[in-house]
Amino acid sequence: MKDYVMGDGWISDDSSFFGDEDEKERLLSLCDSFDTSAYWRKSKMADINSLLRPEQPAPDLHNIYKGRFDSWQMHETPEDFVRRLPPLTTTVDVAPWIWVANPHRDGQDRSGRAHVHDELIPRGMQLLQASMQHRASIRASTVPQGRAGVTRTLKQESEALTQRITKLAEETNVLSGKWMLFPSDQDLPRVWKAVVEGTINNRLGSAAKVATDQGNSGNRLICIYTKDFRDKQDVLRILQELERMGLVGRGRGIYYKTDVYTYLDIYGKNAEDYGLRASLYSSQNLLAAANAH
Repeated sequence: MKDYVMGDGWISDDSSFFGDEDEKERLLSLCDSFDTSAYWRKSKMADINSLLRPEQPAPDLHNIYKGRFDSWQMHETPEDFVRRLPPLTTTVDVAPWIWVANPHRDGQDRSGRAHVHDELIPRGMQLLQASMQHRASIRASTVPQGRAGVTRTLKQESEALTQRITKLAEETNVLSGKWMLFPSDQDLPRVWKAVVEGTINNRLGSAAKVATDQGNSGNRLICIYTKDFRDKQDVLRILQELERMGLVGRGRGIYYKTDVYTYLDIYGKNAEDYGLRASLYSSQNLLAAANAH
């Protein structure tokens, strides 16, 4: 049998257990004025809002250059990274390039590199050599075709070679390309830091790199990579982002080059020998076309 403590003789009707008369009156007034309907409406809305606005999951980040000394690491802020590897004073003996990769999955490059040396380069060089021989034979046929005919046929061969190289890039999955900036030494730290921040925050492309100090004065190369040179909208998007960042202007045109051309050593000095242009896009042409629409 349970024992109970009785209050008889201990708690009287005049006890101040619930407070004095003023306190009791205040509490009763609060009870009378409390709007239970408003309370439940507010509680239900809070529950509904929590369902409508669930917490966003943390982004799935991954650094393809994890552990590399010459690259940004995910524990580093842009300031820490630039301080560790300042582009202006880091020498080529330390690293030829300083890299930063886009850590967001949707911004990462899926191009392959496994068959660059055993497939892309040998096949590409064969294409270039065959085209050079064909161009030589076209020029040798000046008399029957006439100068205008030779020029027209050479142009057709150039277009065909461009298509063959593009097909090779697709077959070997080497589809990346890059916008190229050439800031002066004075502007290099500011421009590179902006590119690093834009790449990390998924505003720019899949990766970026800057050339280190080779002991030469003059402009330094920064490359801003895109995943697929065929995706003209993405190439334009990154260009427009560079423009918004103040790194590209109408008076400062830049150019876009495919990686397949880089692997095949096609540059401004020798591209004309193959009837090619070293760059695929120019900023001025793309921006003018975009603004015209």
